[in-house]
Amino acid sequence: MHRFHPLFKAWYHTLIGLAATTVLTAETGTPFPAPVANPLEGRVGVMVQVDDKRLRLDIGASLDLNEIWNDSVRGRLRLGADFFTFTRLRSDGNFKFPVETTDFYFGLNSTYAVPDSTWQLRLRVAHISSHLVDGMANDSGVFATQKPYVYSREFVEALVGYSFGSIRPYAGLTYAWSRLPRSTEPIIPQCGVDVNVPLGGAFHLRGGYDFKLYGVDGVYAGQNAAQVGVWMDMWRGRGLMLSVYGYDGRSMHGLFIAQHDSYIGIGMQVIY
Repeated sequence: MHRFHPLFKAWYHTLIGLAATTVLTAETGTPFPAPVANPLEGRVGVMVQVDDKRLRLDIGASLDLNEIWNDSVRGRLRLGADFFTFTRLRSDGNFKFPVETTDFYFGLNSTYAVPDSTWQLRLRVAHISSHLVDGMANDSGVFATQKPYVYSREFVEALVGYSFGSIRPYAGLTYAWSRLPRSTEPIIPQCGVDVNVPLGGAFHLRGGYDFKLYGVDGVYAGQNAAQVGVWMDMWRGRGLMLSVYGYDGRSMHGLFIAQHDSYIGIGMQVIY
């Protein structure tokens, strides 16, 4: 994890050391709350990468559309949809932020809570594609430092989690049955941990760590993402969260997947 190893290690021990009496569930009651630190989740927020003058802008949502089951025998089963983008921008001064790349994600999801248990499952079937934008072009309109190419994946992702107290570890994998370029490996293992601790009143501590193993041309490298922040429940589980982010590993942006990103960020996120 390079120079951020001590940071991720400290956050990991902080998350494991925290405990509360409430089971970790989303404010909306979804059977499988979205992993806090996983980059590939629907968010509404912005994050400033403090050490490289870049920003990340996340726009979109994952919403439950229908509840199929909800009883003590069969558990809770919901169907939902995911539509979001995550975008990399750079700071160019005078409040100008040229867009360098944008990734588009859309698909369907199913979440399930096992009856009389804190086991949770999520299945997502989705498409993701990545695109260079005009912020990567020079004054002549030429993509000089990064050449565009087709990056597209259709995949299924399965995660299973288990909540005890305020902590929810999870693990799973992604399998891409269709992908371009073919140099990207089809299987992506994943694991992580989330924490949600009430601080009193409307305030909560939320954090998480997420790890994935990405392969390109047969060479696998990790993707480490961490987030910890305080969010204020302003109305029925909706509000704002201020967070510190850490990232180290293969880029989360498809057209830069072979590159290594490493940064600390500070940002704001809308919790809905």
